[in-house]
Amino acid sequence: MIRKRFGFYTNLQMRYKLFIHYSLFISIPLTIFIILNNNVASGDLKEQALFSSRQVFEQGRINLEYKFESMNTYMTVVSLNATIQSTLKKELDIYENDLGTWGYDLREMRKQFFITRPSEDITNTTLYSDSAITAIDETEDFKKMSNVVDTSWYRHMQTGQYAYEWFNEGAAGSAVVSGARRILDDESLRSAIGLIRLDIPEHVFTLVLDRVAFFHSSSVFLMSSNHELLASSSNANKAYSSLVESLTNNLTIERLINGIWEEHTFQNNRYLVGIQSVSGSNAHLIVLVPYSEILASQSKAIRQMLLITLIIAPLTFPLAFIVASSGTRRIRKLISQMKTVKQGDFTVRIHPGGKDEIDELTHNFNTMVTKTAHLLDEKYEMGKEIKSMELKALQAQINPHFLYNTLDLLSWKAIRINENSIYELVQSLSTFYKLSLSKGSSIVTLNNEIEHIQAYVKIQNARFKNGLHLLIDVPESLLQCKLPKITLQPIIENAIIHGILETADKKGTIEITAYTKDDHVIVRIADDGVGMSEERAASILLYDNSDTTHGYGVKNIDTRIKLLYGEQYGLNYESRQGNGTIVIITLPTLYELT
Repeated sequence: MIRKRFGFYTNLQMRYKLFIHYSLFISIPLTIFIILNNNVASGDLKEQALFSSRQVFEQGRINLEYKFESMNTYMTVVSLNATIQSTLKKELDIYENDLGTWGYDLREMRKQFFITRPSEDITNTTLYSDSAITAIDETEDFKKMSNVVDTSWYRHMQTGQYAYEWFNEGAAGSAVVSGARRILDDESLRSAIGLIRLDIPEHVFTLVLDRVAFFHSSSVFLMSSNHELLASSSNANKAYSSLVESLTNNLTIERLINGIWEEHTFQNNRYLVGIQSVSGSNAHLIVLVPYSEILASQSKAIRQMLLITLIIAPLTFPLAFIVASSGTRRIRKLISQMKTVKQGDFTVRIHPGGKDEIDELTHNFNTMVTKTAHLLDEKYEMGKEIKSMELKALQAQINPHFLYNTLDLLSWKAIRINENSIYELVQSLSTFYKLSLSKGSSIVTLNNEIEHIQAYVKIQNARFKNGLHLLIDVPESLLQCKLPKITLQPIIENAIIHGILETADKKGTIEITAYTKDDHVIVRIADDGVGMSEERAASILLYDNSDTTHGYGVKNIDTRIKLLYGEQYGLNYESRQGNGTIVIITLPTLYELT
């Protein structure tokens, strides 16, 4: 009975069946959409608005963390500065007998403030101490500790919960946010010999907080851990500060670090409140977003969406019939061409006749075939390029120029000196080439690379009268991390030849450190050579700088890492003329051979 009743449907042409399906698929969802639109669309728009608010909040927090980290680093560098440390430890009688020395020391200490200052945002740097330098007399930037011992921020800093204390004293006309750090004796690292304080205009933080205020009536605050307001956005309602203080009173440190987003009612109004601590400081970032503004921003978008729906709906059914009529013919053609591609012919292309759904599918099919063919060609070329990189790496293992200089040095020392240094040099050379070969493997451990460059620097020290100092600070947990063979040695060679040996005394230090960051392994190589211009540092990886003297260039190292692991990995150069060079190598966290 059912089959007979719906027999007409079975015998309908495909285009009519598709038209019926399209009509049902359009009518039913459209009806449901119109009924539920206010609830569903409103909820989606609300989520989008909240998501955008959180994204802007997170970006603002990251910007603040960067500023605090920069200022904290500056205070740390100043507190550990050798000139400042030695001056604060001088006895009083040195200045009483010679006031000229006192004036000279003040100038030298101010010079250290200026040299290490990272940003023009710092308007003032003050050093507090009870040492001889302030006992003679006080200046605007060198004062006695008694000036601050009774302040709330100093007492809070003495609790030792934070290494750096950020505060806003709120003095009339000051409008500054201040940071402080104790200066510890660099010999004992326990006793404090002074305190450094820096002042930053409040508007520097206000600019960041204004960008966090995603909605016009949002209020953004930066508060210290002892509930002191450091800064606020331009349009912040200061009356909300009491609400913010009550909200942060009972929050644990763990919740502040992870961040919270909660609804709260204040003065009969609902607010979305976001709170999270700012790393590197004793500050919390707080934003209050009125729900009324979130909902108001959705109304206009919902009305526009409904209007568009009502305009398009009457045109949809005729279009559905046209699509149903032409769709089956083109689908059969598309299926036929897919079978051709399945047999391995990637030259197939179908020319779309319009812009409907099937033509979009046709376009996507053409794009897929093109990309597949391109990926196959790219994979082939990439294989050739990796082999080329590996060949260059193998060629770099036996650098004739380096081997010639080393053997020439061995001959000279054999003639002129009869001592064990020749044996040590031969051992270093043997170790260097043994690690270079690494049993034919193209991927080695970080420990292998470190031993490789240690042998290399020993050989170079024999050539250059022990003028090279190699410092290595790599955690044991990272020593087995994998990386391409001969990654570090060319960088060390460049640091020596183009950096340290270009200095007047041809002496210098190369420091290698490693740490993890965002699930990546970071290897940092810094030298104190002559450095290079910022323009040169920015362009050094844009060109193939290999030559027959220095093996294969750093661009090849960068290219090889990117080919193996992806574009997010590789080398980055930082340098200034006269200030040495820093090379940052970003690697994946791999502990197995690939």
